[in-house]
Amino acid sequence: MLDEHDQERFMRLWTSAQPAVANYIHALVRNHSDAKDILQETALVLFRRFPEYDNTRPFVAWALGFARFQALGFHRDQGRCPVIFDEEVLDGLTRHWVQLAPKTNERTAVLEVCMERLAARARQIVTLRYFENLNAEEIAHQLKAQGSAIRVALQRIRTQLHDCVTQQLKPEGRPV
Repeated sequence: MLDEHDQERFMRLWTSAQPAVANYIHALVRNHSDAKDILQETALVLFRRFPEYDNTRPFVAWALGFARFQALGFHRDQGRCPVIFDEEVLDGLTRHWVQLAPKTNERTAVLEVCMERLAARARQIVTLRYFENLNAEEIAHQLKAQGSAIRVALQRIRTQLHDCVTQQLKPEGRPV
């Protein structure tokens, strides 16, 4: 069991790495609910194995290694997609993801700020589409609207979020 100091250290490192790990898992497992489950399992494994972590290496790289095995195990256990990538491609993807993680974390934080700025109905539409994986017709049925109106709303929301993220990242001279 980790002492209080190590638990706190783990939580700081995990909080910083979690968005990148979540995005990586979503790249390997398309279903949002399955990806959330894999992310939780990954966090548990990392917590249990934290005494083995070598703090001379980046935590996110260490975490992505475990996330990779969790996602592969999920595919194996489900009997779906027995080979998602060969080892070389998966290794390359993992290495590349480590390099993208800082930028991904920053963009995710900015996107969350921009999401908060959306009107309540727009946030609801985004949640139904991207977190509950409903299509426009299903969202329309749930919100008592027309499918075409939902498709137009989604396009406008995506444009609004893109513009907001771009604006938030530009003032500090960062590439978008």
